Amino acid sequence: MASQNPMDVLRELAEKKLNDTTTRLGSARQTHAHETTRLDQLRVYAQEYRQQLQSTIVDNGVSIMALQTHQHFLTSLDGVVEQQVRRVSASQYTVDNVQEAWRKDKQRLNAFEALKNRADAQRLLKENRLEQKMMDEFARRASQRNT
Repeated sequence: MASQNPMDVLRELAEKKLNDTTTRLGSARQTHAHETTRLDQLRVYAQEYRQQLQSTIVDNGVSIMALQTHQHFLTSLDGVVEQQVRRVSASQYTVDNVQEAWRKDKQRLNAFEALKNRADAQRLLKENRLEQKMMDEFARRASQRNT
């Protein structure tokens, strides 16, 4: 088994970490979208319920007992909406944190790639210089043999 260049190993580890963070970011965004959709659905439901209750009161009237029951339900529904607002905020916070981690991981990978590219360029330059030196030596010996 050939030993790997340490810079290649570090770059591969940074790439793996970036891929893992990318997966986490996608999951966090998906969760946030789900929570936001659920919040929108709850708000629409609450608005429709309020409108239906108002129509019922205006058209038919309701007893005090029924009105208290509806008000209690609306209070509970408002509590659920507020709880969902907190869940949306928490999921946005998670997205922001994972996105910042992704930026740092991407920056780290870019740094390793830049270092690797620089090292590869230096190695290639050395190889080219050595090859040129060998060609010059070969040409010098060939010209000495011909004279």
